[in-house]
Amino acid sequence: MTTHDHQATAEDFHAVAALYDDAMEGNNSVHDLVYPKVYGEGEYVGQFSDNSAGELLAMAAAMDLPPGSHVLDIGCGTAPVAALFADRFAWRVTGIDVSATPLAKGRRRIADAGLGDRVRLVQGEVYQHRFGQLFDGAYGTGAFCHFDPARLFARCAALLRPGGRLAFMERVRTGEFTEREWRHLTSEWACPTVSTTEEYRTALTGNGFRVEEVRDLTATFRDWQDRSVVVRRELRDEIVALTSVEYYETSVRLADYENAVTKAGKLGYALVVATREVG
Repeated sequence: MTTHDHQATAEDFHAVAALYDDAMEGNNSVHDLVYPKVYGEGEYVGQFSDNSAGELLAMAAAMDLPPGSHVLDIGCGTAPVAALFADRFAWRVTGIDVSATPLAKGRRRIADAGLGDRVRLVQGEVYQHRFGQLFDGAYGTGAFCHFDPARLFARCAALLRPGGRLAFMERVRTGEFTEREWRHLTSEWACPTVSTTEEYRTALTGNGFRVEEVRDLTATFRDWQDRSVVVRRELRDEIVALTSVEYYETSVRLADYENAVTKAGKLGYALVVATREVG
């Protein structure tokens, strides 16, 4: 069965919240152990997405927004990216997420960093929350996989001022998935679909955006995938001590599985930057 035989499913934010509040709650401590070694010194800031700090900063630079800009972080999680951008670019960031557990950690992060005057975190769905203002920019880092692209971009168009910037880094479909691969990459991760860069482009232009840049990040994404498997095996004893043997074996299997799909040329990663059209 090919990708074209598969249908996107509806967004399910109850499943997303359950994934990060319950199923992945223990992942935070393991993530903090594994990914400093995956990305290298100074490149891990707490991000849950498959991006180094350098790639995150490059995305923010591509948005080209001045200090003081009000920017929306969609699916902010524990808010490491919001904290990074508020500190480095002096943006005022509003982060929104449906999951309570990551947000609690995010609020502690923002307080500890002394960024409470620049970062505000709210729990809710981006479709329903009343923000009370338009934003200069919006972004997502590994969170847009949980959304239907056309519906999300329509909402972003409504939330951004004319000329506002939208940017995201996300995994993209670059080959044909088997039925098992499709299920693993969508329903098992509470994702309605896996889009190609062209499908993202079509959804953006159809909702009032002009696509400025599509940057292929697959090469480094493949490196991070490889490293995540290698480092987990190197840190087996530490991971087991934090969790369990069963957790360790499951985490390695899942990391190895996604790595295999990437190596097969079916899964890639991209940065997309777009501007909300005027009028």
